[in-house]
Amino acid sequence: MSEFFNINDLIYSVNTGKKGNNQDGKSTTYKEVLDKVRHLISLNHSSELINVMYSDTAKDKLKNLIVRYLNHNKLSVDECDNISEVADRIYEDMAGFGALTRYISDTEVEEININSWNCIEVVYPDRVIMLPETFINAADCTDKIKKMVWLGGSIIDGSNPQVDSFIGEGIRISAVIPPCVDSKTGGAASIRRQKENVISRELMIKSGSATEDELDFLSLCINNGVSLAIAGSTGSGKTTDLGFLLKNIDDNKRIYTIEDTRELNIVKTDGNGKILNRVVHTVTKDGPNPISMDDLLKLSLRFHPYAIIPAEMRGKEALTAVEAGRTGHIIISTLHANSAIDAYNRILSMCVSTGVKLSEGKILEFILEAMPLILFKRQLPDGRRVYAEIFEGLKIENNRIKGNILYKYEIKENIYNEFGQIIKVVGEHKQINKMSEQLRSRLRYGGVSEEELRRFV
Repeated sequence: MSEFFNINDLIYSVNTGKKGNNQDGKSTTYKEVLDKVRHLISLNHSSELINVMYSDTAKDKLKNLIVRYLNHNKLSVDECDNISEVADRIYEDMAGFGALTRYISDTEVEEININSWNCIEVVYPDRVIMLPETFINAADCTDKIKKMVWLGGSIIDGSNPQVDSFIGEGIRISAVIPPCVDSKTGGAASIRRQKENVISRELMIKSGSATEDELDFLSLCINNGVSLAIAGSTGSGKTTDLGFLLKNIDDNKRIYTIEDTRELNIVKTDGNGKILNRVVHTVTKDGPNPISMDDLLKLSLRFHPYAIIPAEMRGKEALTAVEAGRTGHIIISTLHANSAIDAYNRILSMCVSTGVKLSEGKILEFILEAMPLILFKRQLPDGRRVYAEIFEGLKIENNRIKGNILYKYEIKENIYNEFGQIIKVVGEHKQINKMSEQLRSRLRYGGVSEEELRRFV
């Protein structure tokens, strides 16, 4: 392959003449060259374009075709010195995701935000950068968004301009295209990577995200009949922690997950690939004959699971989850909220939105019975995610949840740089209150010994 490119580089240099000066007066802007090559390949080699997503052989063949069409038509690009550079760039625009390809494959990137075709930002754990790269134009942006959404089995078009999908395992995309955004922008999207593959108990303790006692307490609860919700803002790490906690459930307990886009990867295998735990993964469906999270949650009751995992509660499925939690199932879910108390109020508002004919006080009682624990996650100004609170709801007073903060992260000071920016948050996790006798009783019935309970009380 290197010899192939050396020969074609020589031909390319002859066609190009001086850098930026095409001797034959051919198109020299990248967009014109891309359009020409794309038209020729689409016209003569459509099968290669179709198969390139599935076959390494088709990928190589497409790259070779690009090189040959560049040289045969004496096409060059001002800013590119060699043919491999031009060919790679055209290939990524035709078969990949253009400017986004290398960032999507970069495991250090947490999020990619497309604000418009010429405004893309990349979020790392410690910084946000605006990319110098852009899509070619608004139409190119729309095309790339359609391609990314399609990889998750979804279709986004003018009749269905808003979609949640995924790009491979662990990378989800929420996208919107015209007419729901200005056609001049091409579209908008948020691409987020779940970094469950790098999280571990040791890393969480070492980084200060949680303490050994907090992790052991949560594991004790979810393995012995106590439901919980993980609350926090966008980017606080809720889904990552959900996956981490689910891997702590005993292998003999059946888990039933429900997601809008596939992110959780909690199946355990031995060295020979044999599956060790009992997991049923389900995913909602948009479009004709949709299947909602509420539909799958109701279906889950027929599978006799130990734990039901509606990955993120957003609507009427919250009421079904509460009812399931009151009838002997463990519910573990996530939701957006600004505090542990606010999480209960968010669940209440989701239940009320179903039109259920019950007072808010009675619904709160049911929520508290079904989900006595809230883990509230927070992202600190220095970028770290911490367990800000583990809260136990105890009772209802004047239609409000009352309870105890069992564990809390307390900030002692913020350290600033010379520009007045926080570069480090200094704090510590503390056990604030003991769990209630009500929670201890529930854990006893779940099989926890008095010796285990004494560690936490």
